[in-house]
Amino acid sequence: MSRGKYSPSCPHGNEKYQYVFNCHGKPAVPFDGGDVVYDQTIHFPNYDSEGFDSYGYSCFNLDGQYVGIGYGIDRLGKTENDYLLMSDDEFADSF
Repeated sequence: MSRGKYSPSCPHGNEKYQYVFNCHGKPAVPFDGGDVVYDQTIHFPNYDSEGFDSYGYSCFNLDGQYVGIGYGIDRLGKTENDYLLMSDDEFADSF
């Protein structure tokens, strides 16, 4: 497994975190089709109540702009790519 896949701030195994919320940390809105256009930011239930996925990342950048699944920051303000580009020493000192 690569170093950045899981954020070091990811609360692994904590029962408090249920991934049934949307990326805003609100209850995901059920999508039943019809005339409603699917909106991943409100319909996709893959986040905890703080808006982080099971890997520990949000789908927003530091500026709060939506960047999509796998491209957002973690609770420490870093992205998966940030961790991948760090040296071993930088990674050890990052959290």
